[in-house]
Amino acid sequence: MNTNYLNVKAAAVASVALLGAFSAQAGESAKSTKAPIAPAVEETPLCEKIFKATTFKFDNDIVNEFKIIGRYQGQYHWVDANQGNEDSYETRRWRIGAQAKMFNKKLKIKNNWNIDGLDDDGDDVAFDSIDEAVASLKVTDGFTLSAGKQKPEITREYSISSKKILTIERSAIVNQLTPEKAWGVHGEFGADKVTIHGGVYASQFEGEYDEWFDTDGGAFFLGSIGYELGEKQDIRLDYTYTDQSGNAAPGAENVVSLSYDGQYGDFRLIADVIGGFGGGTDVTGVVLLPSYKVTDKLEAVGRLQYSDGDVVIQKRYERRVADKAAEDYFAAYAGLNYYVCSHNLKFMAGVEYANATGHGSDTGFDGFTYLVGARLYF
Repeated sequence: MNTNYLNVKAAAVASVALLGAFSAQAGESAKSTKAPIAPAVEETPLCEKIFKATTFKFDNDIVNEFKIIGRYQGQYHWVDANQGNEDSYETRRWRIGAQAKMFNKKLKIKNNWNIDGLDDDGDDVAFDSIDEAVASLKVTDGFTLSAGKQKPEITREYSISSKKILTIERSAIVNQLTPEKAWGVHGEFGADKVTIHGGVYASQFEGEYDEWFDTDGGAFFLGSIGYELGEKQDIRLDYTYTDQSGNAAPGAENVVSLSYDGQYGDFRLIADVIGGFGGGTDVTGVVLLPSYKVTDKLEAVGRLQYSDGDVVIQKRYERRVADKAAEDYFAAYAGLNYYVCSHNLKFMAGVEYANATGHGSDTGFDGFTYLVGARLYF
């Protein structure tokens, strides 16, 4: 077995063991000298026991909580299209890190690393790059300020963490226009039914821990306002502007998203109208994403999407058999999610039909993508 992999695994196990021993010792020193009394046993569901095992809480005013965090997402796909066929397994995301809440939970520090080397590409298992490194301070009850590498939240699908998205992959226009996680400063203000977000981020950086910023790169700016329509129903308007393209920048000079998210009992509907303009891109589209909880464990999910203009088809997995540029794009997704332990452990399966008219000499795309995957996080 690879030595680096053993080192990573040993470090994680040792951390958990050390913190567990510390917690046990603290509990031992607090024992009463009175005659022991049989404690009342609170039944805790198995899922809760397992996925809270890496959370350690402390009774002091400085460090309130420390948590080892991680996620693994793997999936297998089959592409069957007029342009070709392709199938393979992919480790979609594998991350490990830590999170701390401090000073009566007013300060939250999070550091998450991407792990490379699980795919059959010959690479060693190693820490690859920083996924997130962010500190968030609750300045007042309604205002939070964050600084570091973080996700700029634009469009409804991209704002939902990959831990909790309902489809195996986000829609094509969202993947085309949204930025990468980027170094920057972000503020969030909420009052009554209104929530306002704003931030400025570096549009270009290398991504490694010792090469965070590219001094020749530019910046992009984010503004967002949301309004609560009712219980579990809201609308939101997002906008980003970038003055220079880069590896972290949005896919167009101006990106606009007007979205709705509503929960009606077991039924949920997400709708998003999205546009990207300037910087060599002119594309508009709409995404409809309904879902229904059939049981507490089983959920049915659908999605319709259409985009027109300077379209880029899905990187995963349509572009493995076809050219990426298209003039229009339509796709319909149907899937099932089975929740073993809520979003902490779930299995997903879906099929998506897509049709795209090629741009110029590009081939376009017409075919199906079949996907199955497992999602785990703690």
